[in-house]
Amino acid sequence: MSSKLAIKARINQLRSQGKVAPPNTWIGTSSITKKNGKRYTYYRLMKAYYPPATKDNPNPQRKTKMVQYLGTVESIAYREMVKAIARRNEIQRLERKLYKLEQQVSVASTKNRQRSKQSALTTLVAELVQQVQGLVEEVAWMKKEFILQLKQNPSLRTQLR
Repeated sequence: MSSKLAIKARINQLRSQGKVAPPNTWIGTSSITKKNGKRYTYYRLMKAYYPPATKDNPNPQRKTKMVQYLGTVESIAYREMVKAIARRNEIQRLERKLYKLEQQVSVASTKNRQRSKQSALTTLVAELVQQVQGLVEEVAWMKKEFILQLKQNPSLRTQLR
């Protein structure tokens, strides 16, 4: 899958399959041991965020926040979120691949434009050289004609002086 259209189609297909998890989220766990010794594990959707910098704390640390309670492994909410996170990760991978492809195309088109500019400049310089050569030949011809006319008509010589 290397064409841009195929990648975009796959991204659209993934989005149409269901919910896509938001960025910077993951499934966190918490375990509780009951009095009878049984251990229960519960799942929550967690999100990372960075609080704004303040005068007292110019470089705040990343904090986490619970976004949604998912329940146990058997719950529908948990299973759906696992799928949503998998879709999000696949979409992010495809978007990175698409970005790299577009960068390669951009670099290639820049090189082609540079080549076409260089060939256009080369063509222009060649045309200018031909025009200058034509002008030099024309001036030489005019000089010969002028000398011929001076020889044929001596009165022109006196008028020029």
